[in-house]
Amino acid sequence: MANDRRKKKRRFRSTGQFIGLLLLAGLFALNALVALASLSQRKYSVSVGAAAPETICATREIEDVGATETRKQAARAAVETVFALDEELANTLISGVESFFDALAELRAEAAAIRAADAPVAADGTPLTDDRSWQVVVLQDELLTMLAKLPMPLSDASLGYELLSATDEELLRLKEIVVPKITEQLTAGLSEEALESTAASALRELQITTLPTRLKELGEMLYDRYLQPTLLPDEEATARERELAADTVTPVVISRGSVIVEKGETVTSSDYATLVSLGLVSGVNDNGLFPLGVVGALLAAYVLFAWYLQRALPSLLASSKQMFMLLLIVGIAILLEWACFLLEPRIVPSLLAVLLCTVLLSREAAQAVNVLLALSFGLMAGGNGSGMLGSSSLLSVAASLLGGQAAILVATGNERRGSLIAAGGAAGGVGAIVVLSGCAILGKSFDETLIHSGLVLLPPVVIAVFCVGMLSVWENVFDVVTPARLHELLNGNHPLQRKMMTVAPGTFHHSMMTASLAEGAAEAIGANALLARAGAAYHDVGKLRRPAYFSENQTDGRNIHDTLSPAESADFIIAHQRDAEALLQKYHVPAAVRAIAAEHHGTTLVAYFYHKAKQAAGQAVDEAAYRYPGPRPTTRESAIVMFADSCEAAVRSLGDATAEQMADMVHKVIRGKIDDGQLADCPITMQEIARIEKSFLLTFSGILHDRVRYPEEEDVQI
Repeated sequence: MANDRRKKKRRFRSTGQFIGLLLLAGLFALNALVALASLSQRKYSVSVGAAAPETICATREIEDVGATETRKQAARAAVETVFALDEELANTLISGVESFFDALAELRAEAAAIRAADAPVAADGTPLTDDRSWQVVVLQDELLTMLAKLPMPLSDASLGYELLSATDEELLRLKEIVVPKITEQLTAGLSEEALESTAASALRELQITTLPTRLKELGEMLYDRYLQPTLLPDEEATARERELAADTVTPVVISRGSVIVEKGETVTSSDYATLVSLGLVSGVNDNGLFPLGVVGALLAAYVLFAWYLQRALPSLLASSKQMFMLLLIVGIAILLEWACFLLEPRIVPSLLAVLLCTVLLSREAAQAVNVLLALSFGLMAGGNGSGMLGSSSLLSVAASLLGGQAAILVATGNERRGSLIAAGGAAGGVGAIVVLSGCAILGKSFDETLIHSGLVLLPPVVIAVFCVGMLSVWENVFDVVTPARLHELLNGNHPLQRKMMTVAPGTFHHSMMTASLAEGAAEAIGANALLARAGAAYHDVGKLRRPAYFSENQTDGRNIHDTLSPAESADFIIAHQRDAEALLQKYHVPAAVRAIAAEHHGTTLVAYFYHKAKQAAGQAVDEAAYRYPGPRPTTRESAIVMFADSCEAAVRSLGDATAEQMADMVHKVIRGKIDDGQLADCPITMQEIARIEKSFLLTFSGILHDRVRYPEEEDVQI
């Protein structure tokens, strides 16, 4: 029998997985259709100089290269020439003027030697006064030869004779005026434009001196020769400055939907280049492999997605209901992506599917969907044409992946509906940081960075608000139990809870005690503690139909079962399980909670009335008539509630029991359920049962702890 049941379960799982794969194939077909419809674009037969056959608009945002280059050329032209000090030239000119005065001193010394050699002497050899002129001592031709050897050659013999006649003090004064002036101007940097005014100023300073006129002429000649521009154009620096100015130019952007060329207008070379960049020209950059490449990329993504589901989430893949939910969630996201693409390709709505999968399915499913849609939608984020797989696509993929993961972390750690809005804010914030960082690395303009960041930051918050609004629809349509829905069930204002408090207070108290036991035990073994608490809180709502038939609600000392036969009493007791299902369905309680209520007695025996019937009949009776119809627990949460329900009633019946008595009773009750075969269909281990038993004892010790006895009024001594 057990082997047949396992074979049937495996066969059911295989069939469910096959159906799940078929649903995935349909989802892939929808995604491929949307991608091809969005990314494929119409081509136009246009050429430079010909009239446009119709009005052509930009299919995506693109830079107007021609207009941008015109702006850059204007920026380059506005940059003035960069001048740099030519230190080598300055040092050469300064050395030249200093060398001139050194050479002039040597020329004068040579002339003095000639004079001394030819100086007149008396007959006795005594030197006579030499009053000869330099014209007599040094012949003109010889002087011109000597002047020609100076660093600045001179050809004026009269100036040469004047230099020979000048005193050392006069020449020193001339040097002290000319050399410092030239050195100062050349080392500070003298431009071509300032040369004339600087030379004029230097000459004015020279003219007001008391130097001989011909020495002033020599100074003017030195200024003319050695006072030259030392601030020269730096071609490399100028080119760099011009390129820097060009780089600061904001590119001219053609917005998506902007008209490139009107119908009948002549297509210019700039228009044609833009159309080619957008991939709108027939016969240019036509890629017949494009559809095949898109479909192939999506197919690879979906194959990996299916492989992950089969390896990591086989139960989800085998569940037709969960796979249909997954198909519907992702399908809605794909259709929403199509709509977003028509408005702005960089808006990626994958967070819608990620948040819904996190809350309605599982964290692992949400992570897989996050990767799948980030890659699928990232293909479309750059727009069609050459923008595909560009910087916008890569940034959108990175922002979606990291932002989606941040949203999963926030949404998983919180159990309130409002946490979805926080998750949306986290996704938008992380995505914006990714885009800001990426744009900074890629050198995007401030305007482009701001727009792209806004498109990543704001939509997730809007999507999160939308998810909060539609979450209850998903919960009710697909009967999904979420933490938020369980919190609502555990709210004391729920109609069934209020009714139990007033109509069956004993049952309500028992249910709350059972809920505390179940929650602690579920936490101890890693089960769904919130589901276990909710299941325990509602497991006995069927007693509301006949509250007086249950001992915890009998307060007047009368027991209605004293007037009934054991079979009738057993029927009324067993009926509360069936009555609970009817009430829970009426109040739209989730199926997971209803299952716990239906399974918490399993097929256990109503022992008291069974033994009473045996005693009354004096012979064996049909045991099946005194057993609950089941089913037996199929989840750990159901098993926990079964244990908690029986243990709470048993320990309460002990009255003031010791810790050892409570431990013996709890162990006895749990062992009895195991021996009765109530856990045959439940995936729970003996180790987990041992932890459940310890958790019960810990909870009982907190609930049933000893209290301090207060003295009676007459015992108080005043």
